[in-house]
Amino acid sequence: MKILVNGLLPYDSGKTTFSLMLIRELKAVGIKLFPLKPVAGHNAWYSFNTLLRSYDLGILAGNDALKYYDETNEDIRKINPFAVLLSPVDLEILNFSVEYYNSLMTNGFPVMIRISCGNNDKYYATETHLIPKTIKGVLQQIYEKFKPEIVSSNELRETINNSWYIAESCIQHRDDEIIESYNDASAPIPSAINVDHVFLVSPAKAFVIKGEEFRKVISLFSLPPWIIRTSNLIKYLKIEKSFDLEVFTSKNDKIIDYLIHDL
Repeated sequence: MKILVNGLLPYDSGKTTFSLMLIRELKAVGIKLFPLKPVAGHNAWYSFNTLLRSYDLGILAGNDALKYYDETNEDIRKINPFAVLLSPVDLEILNFSVEYYNSLMTNGFPVMIRISCGNNDKYYATETHLIPKTIKGVLQQIYEKFKPEIVSSNELRETINNSWYIAESCIQHRDDEIIESYNDASAPIPSAINVDHVFLVSPAKAFVIKGEEFRKVISLFSLPPWIIRTSNLIKYLKIEKSFDLEVFTSKNDKIIDYLIHDL
């Protein structure tokens, strides 16, 4: 069984909570899903504890990848082959250029990435001259730990722009897996559309689409699926069923009944 989970909102759709629920509930009926988060990012300021845990584990990992790791004890490298660390920037260093500051903060300022193919990790990072002092000291310790190759911020962004290709080449697919997209992208990598079911998740609600239907609609767009927003896609999709989700757990017993009905 292959499942893709994407979100209707750019942030806080509830994709990870929903995916963890599916992993637990399907495991209870004998189906072990391997979690895949091909591309993931987290912010050193907003997710500082995650950064500290990355240091302790010896691998850069974001919030979602760590949740999947804690749930399944699978290799973080296999769960999340492309990880991005973002940081706030210092407005004062930017000479109080608020427009530039807002642009960097809105888009996120990447400082480090990890690319894992097989058991090989490669780290790249950029200089920290725009980073606030309280974060810079921690980043320097992170740099010393992971020993990244230092590149320009433009080179780092270019690599991130190609994350779909890099993650695709490093992903190891399984017969039973659940793939989580990022933000509100329809799918994170090309092969993520080759699934049996797609769940489009929003707060308190999940909509299921057959994989064949999803691929048919995606093929109508000239853009790749990681560029297509789910909000632009949903009006063309045939929704098989909708499910109300419980608070905190995202559970709904009818979801598992739907998934195992034809097995």
